[in-house]
Amino acid sequence: MTVRPSNLRETLLGGAQTLGAFLFLGSPDVAEVMAVAGFPILIVDREHVAADNATALAELRAIRSVSDAFAMVRTRDNTPGAIKPMLDAGFDGIMVADIRAAEEARAIAEAARYAPMGRRGAHFTVSRAARYGFDVARHPENANRNILVCAMIESREGLENIDAIAAVEGIDMLFLGPLDLTADYGTFGDLASPELSDALRKAEAKITQCRKLLGGAALPGDTPAELFARGYSLVTGASDVGILREGALKYIQCK
Repeated sequence: MTVRPSNLRETLLGGAQTLGAFLFLGSPDVAEVMAVAGFPILIVDREHVAADNATALAELRAIRSVSDAFAMVRTRDNTPGAIKPMLDAGFDGIMVADIRAAEEARAIAEAARYAPMGRRGAHFTVSRAARYGFDVARHPENANRNILVCAMIESREGLENIDAIAAVEGIDMLFLGPLDLTADYGTFGDLASPELSDALRKAEAKITQCRKLLGGAALPGDTPAELFARGYSLVTGASDVGILREGALKYIQCK
């Protein structure tokens, strides 16, 4: 493993705006293809995917083997048991779904940071992220400084508590999840809902006013350039499943 020239948190806090894609198939081969394709950030999903930690590590290794893409992971929940193994594996950042209150965000920050900033377990003497103990002197400080910590906002309650969530020390980014937000704004699954669009615009303004990084998924009809112009640092508009599905449909339709 080599030392990377920059880190995800530093890159985004420095003003970069970049595209990302979700990996839902739990396949190292697919992760490798997506990395070779040139996505700057790949997000390995562990919220919806029926795959274990070893598969997530295999996907991470596949990404690292062919590109300089940053690798994030979306964990199933905000518990140390979900977060710690992924950070010890060496992911560049974590994302946790459906955060609704400051207390939930605080649990993420504590699980993701070593003392004195948090309560992350300190057995880095054997972790892959610390090069199996070869980097014990530098690893804790570097990890606290470099790992991007992201809370997903996917409910009306979460939107109403943006100010409190954003105020939690250790949370770097708030990521708006529009599909789940449709359950509270408009009709469930209707991404074209005007009510949803209005709620997202208000949330975007709040997050940028709180001086936190803003992330989110592009809605149908939106372009990444439009979202970047509204202050987004990370925009996801693609996934391995979506690309495969669209490619398969185009092929069938051509026949």
